[in-house]
Amino acid sequence: MSYLLAFCLALCWGTAFLATKNTVEVLPPYWNTFFRVLAGLLFFIILYGVQRKDLRISLKQIWRPWVIGLLLILLPFAALSWSQRFVAPTIGGIFNGTVPIWSFLAGAILLKGVDRFTWRRAAGVLIGMAGLLTIMWPSLTLGDNPWALYGCLGFLVMAWSYALGNVLTKKIMVDDTSTTLEANTFHQYLFSAVVLLAVAFCLEPVPQAAVFSGKVLLSLVWAGVMSSAVAFLLMVALIKRWGATRMASVTYFTPVVAMAGDVIHLGRMPAGNELIGLGIIFISLFLIQKPVSAK
Repeated sequence: MSYLLAFCLALCWGTAFLATKNTVEVLPPYWNTFFRVLAGLLFFIILYGVQRKDLRISLKQIWRPWVIGLLLILLPFAALSWSQRFVAPTIGGIFNGTVPIWSFLAGAILLKGVDRFTWRRAAGVLIGMAGLLTIMWPSLTLGDNPWALYGCLGFLVMAWSYALGNVLTKKIMVDDTSTTLEANTFHQYLFSAVVLLAVAFCLEPVPQAAVFSGKVLLSLVWAGVMSSAVAFLLMVALIKRWGATRMASVTYFTPVVAMAGDVIHLGRMPAGNELIGLGIIFISLFLIQKPVSAK
C-alpha cells in the first residue's frame, strides 16, 4: 500500500510543473499561485465539510499550521510559479528531485537521532551539489537565456522550502497530536491564500476574465487539487509510514514524470547537461538514502 501511495504522489508532484507552465504563460506568478492555493482550499472546505471535521484551532497553536503553510505551500508554490516562466518543466522536476538531499541535511540538524551524518552521506551531498551545477552550467555562462539562472535559483528556493517543511511537518504536526491533521491542513491553506491574495493585489494587476480559458482553468484545478491538496494528504500519510527522509525519496521519480510531460505535451527533449545532472543527482540520492548498518 505504501508503494502505491508513493507512486501516486510522484505522479501528482511531477505533473505540477507542466500544469504551472500552462498557467504562467497568461497569469502573473503571484496571482497564479493564489488561484492554485484557492483551488486546494476549496477542495479541503468541501472534503472536511462533508466529513463534518472540527477545524477549530487554539490561538496558542495557530503558529504551527502557519509555519508549515509558509514552507510547504506559500514559498515553494510562489517560487515555482515565478521560476517556471524562464525554464522548462523538466528543470523544475529535476530540482524537485533534490529535496531528499536538503531533507537529509535539515533532518540531521533538526531531528537528531533520526538522520545522522556519515562519510557516505557527506559524499552524497557533495555529489548532489555537482549535479545541480551541471544542470545550471548553461545558465551560469549567461548564454541565450540569462533569465534561466534566476529560474534555477528560484527552483532551489522551492526545494529548500519543501525539505524544511517536510522535516517540520514530522516534528510539529505528525508527532504532535494536540490539534487534528484536518485543522492544521485547513489553516495552512487559509493562511497561504490570504497572504498570497494580499501580495498579488499589491504587486500585480488583477487578471482579466478572458485569460481563463479551459486549458488554464483545468491546469489550475489540477495543480491546486491533485498536485497540491491530494498530494499533501499522500505526503502526510507517507511521512507517518516512512518518516520525512524516506518519504522525500518519492521525488526520485518526479523528474522522470516532469520530463515525460515535457516530451509528450511540449515536444521538448531534455538537454545533455540535464540528463547528466539528473544521473549525478540519482547517485547522490542513493548514497544519502543508503541504510547505515548498526554498530
